[in-house]
Amino acid sequence: MMFISSWVRGTRLYFHMVAASIRAQMQYRYGFFMNIIGWAMSYAGTAVTMWVMLYSFQSLEGWSFWQLIFLFALAVLSWGVCVIFFFHFRSLDQYILNGTFDRFLVRPIHPFFHFMAMKFDVGAFGQLLFSIAAVTLAYIQLNLHWPIWKWGVFLSAVIGGTFIQGGILVLISAIAFWTTRSERFYWVVMFPAKSMMNYPLSLYPRALQWVVTFILPFAFVNYLPALLLLDKTHPSISPYWGAFSFAVGLVVFGICYRIWMMGLNRYKSAGS
Repeated sequence: MMFISSWVRGTRLYFHMVAASIRAQMQYRYGFFMNIIGWAMSYAGTAVTMWVMLYSFQSLEGWSFWQLIFLFALAVLSWGVCVIFFFHFRSLDQYILNGTFDRFLVRPIHPFFHFMAMKFDVGAFGQLLFSIAAVTLAYIQLNLHWPIWKWGVFLSAVIGGTFIQGGILVLISAIAFWTTRSERFYWVVMFPAKSMMNYPLSLYPRALQWVVTFILPFAFVNYLPALLLLDKTHPSISPYWGAFSFAVGLVVFGICYRIWMMGLNRYKSAGS
């Protein structure tokens, strides 16, 4: 009974802090909305680049323009949700270096959820705006008619992709508990992997395909589900693997969360 009461209280505090974060960002309305529009236009620019690239060749590794747009937008959709909740984890090292992480340890809410609620990045709604519009257009242009089970695969890809990418961000932040530096790993690991996900995995060397499927499973974010949803094939990977994005996401996030908690348990304050 005490555990349930504590969980309910912690949940209320979490949503209270999320609401406070949103209100703080809404104080500057112009910057708030321009941030959203800026994100949307940035990804729209990438889509235009794809169109220019395929203007002469018509396809890339057997993928048409609208199939590539679907692949790209599916990755952006889960990344947009991930950014809202987890993007600021990459800067955890700054809180540890400054000694300000201590404040997350003395309040009546779990430190992980407290840090997660510290900033609810609503600017990522621009990514959601672009990705939803792009997926809708691609669905229409490709004349898709999914049965219910394919909609389930699509939803599990979005949720699973959020957990996979969020888990990697949590893992990167956990490095700071041991080294006091972590953000540079975002640029070494996460940023290149996200760029890879814009295009079919078959473009890359076999060794790299193996890494992003079995070690850092970014292939489950968009490529493998897209194979199944668009009835595409891969030389050595079954498209039905794309149905396991949600399960893979839960496993990855669970492992990364456990590592984060291991780091938290060895954390020693750096002072203020």
